[in-house]
Amino acid sequence: MSVTARRDCLAERLVMLQSAILFVVLFFSLPLYLSSPAMAGGPVSLAPQDVEEKSSPFDGLRWSEDQPEVQVDETWYEPVTIDGIDVKEILAFADQWPPGREKRFAEDLAPILMALKWKGDRMVDLDLQSLEDGSAVRIEGVEMTLAKRQALLLSRRSASRISAESTHISVEDAHRDVEAFGAGLKDQFAYLGLGEVDLDRELAQIREGLTGEQVDILELRLALHRLLMRFGDGHAQVRSNLPLGQAGDKYLPFLLVESSAGVVAVLPDRSALVEPVAPVVRAIDGKAMDEWIELARPDIANGSPQLVRRRALGDMREIDEVRRALGEATGEPLMVTFSTADGSETIDRELELSSRRPTYGSWPRSQSAILEGDIGYLRIVQMNDEVDALHEAMEEFVDTKGLIVDVRGNGGGTRELLLALGGYLIDPKEPAVVGNIAQYRQSPRFDEDHLEARYMHRADWEGWNDRQREAIRVAAAAFKPEWQPKGEFSAWHYLVLDRTGHSAEYFYDLPVVVLSDSGCFSATDIFLGALELLPQVTLLGTASSGGSARSQSFGLPKTGMEVRCASMASFRPDGRLYDGRGIEVDIEVLPAPEDFLSAGGDAQLKAALERL
Repeated sequence: MSVTARRDCLAERLVMLQSAILFVVLFFSLPLYLSSPAMAGGPVSLAPQDVEEKSSPFDGLRWSEDQPEVQVDETWYEPVTIDGIDVKEILAFADQWPPGREKRFAEDLAPILMALKWKGDRMVDLDLQSLEDGSAVRIEGVEMTLAKRQALLLSRRSASRISAESTHISVEDAHRDVEAFGAGLKDQFAYLGLGEVDLDRELAQIREGLTGEQVDILELRLALHRLLMRFGDGHAQVRSNLPLGQAGDKYLPFLLVESSAGVVAVLPDRSALVEPVAPVVRAIDGKAMDEWIELARPDIANGSPQLVRRRALGDMREIDEVRRALGEATGEPLMVTFSTADGSETIDRELELSSRRPTYGSWPRSQSAILEGDIGYLRIVQMNDEVDALHEAMEEFVDTKGLIVDVRGNGGGTRELLLALGGYLIDPKEPAVVGNIAQYRQSPRFDEDHLEARYMHRADWEGWNDRQREAIRVAAAAFKPEWQPKGEFSAWHYLVLDRTGHSAEYFYDLPVVVLSDSGCFSATDIFLGALELLPQVTLLGTASSGGSARSQSFGLPKTGMEVRCASMASFRPDGRLYDGRGIEVDIEVLPAPEDFLSAGGDAQLKAALERL
């Protein structure tokens, strides 16, 4: 053996020895962090009221290459910090504990955090980055639970049954997943029976189509997803760990948005329209925009027209993935037909695809302020629990001559801001207001307080005061749901807007205009649906997308696919469903094409100011 070969062999042995020593050190030292002082700072203990050793704050976990993406409630993010501890530091620690980051981040997060001098509270604050637009998001008070950790563990074990190279399963296993899909919906899905879908018949047809020895997992996912979309649940989806696209896929080089002129193309940095003189996109690759939307419809929930159009236009960003599904060549330049608003002039352009997926981001990018004319402007980008900021803004607006509340593009979240703002807009001399009536499907998985996170309770809840009970009595007597949920459901639950008793609260009795668009969804639909009932409130802009679900998820045992569906049938007090409709506006104003540019105008805000 040569000197070089001996040297290389010795180096390999040293690396193996170092790895073995590191494993032994970690194996025996990590548990000590749980019972003795951490390396450089203070004791770490697990008091009964504190976090479980086997727990997690995440509802879902998936990996993009070697980086985690986490789900909190119904939204996916890239995690940045957990209670101030950098996720990069967490992953670096996990990498040293065999078999590495994917298993340890999912199953041993709490011990790793404690080893990194974490305080060990059951509630943690999460700093996250939106996967949609890259914006920073902070969610406080997220509970670390054993149930979440177990769900991640089961999901990981299911996914591990399919190797990274395998995209197929046996027909027998596919049949088991179809059976589990149907059983899960019958157990949890609130909108089972909504529409003309015969679940058993549709599942039988899917099973009949499973032929041969192997079944393509993504084709099975597509069949199940499209079936679920037909019920109209805007939150629903069937998701696989396998990527839908392929390496090297390219994207649209612009964003598609709806304007008063029609669908227009905007550069991703919002600096300009792609074709300023003729901004309207008439066709892409020879297909008219309405044709593209119809092609996308089976993959989108059978909801309101505005929901379908917005999601279809957004999904077109993955143009190579769309082309592949249509059997067309990928990677080729786009042929785009632009026109003037009146269609009198058209321009055909060939555009190269982008290697980066364009992101919409929150829009408009404005902040709360007092506008000219002494009008208060309250911008709410996300429905979160930052009620202190709302109270501070309302304190500034106490002497204004009118109020504009802008929730355009707000995809939802929680209901705290609705309740807090409602406290200012409810006349103390008038009755409280019921803004949402719902019931959830009975399932062994759901506790009696299943809707408590939505601030909804039964009529006999002890927490109501007399004023609120009277509002519920009146609302319940008049309530006639347009659709009666099928199966075993809970009693009706109610969301009530009333004075909150906050020390800063006062009655804002001047006109209020709320700005809405099709980007408003989920908790923002409830926000709009409740506030529209108040006499001083006018909704202006365009209708929201429509959705209210209390989504739950379950996994399929053989593929590890995640099925998400509504557990709550949710209604407006007049009996109309939130899902599938959206909240109509009192005054419809569409944005001009230039309104989507950083240096553009804002026709809807201008109309709101004129209204006030």
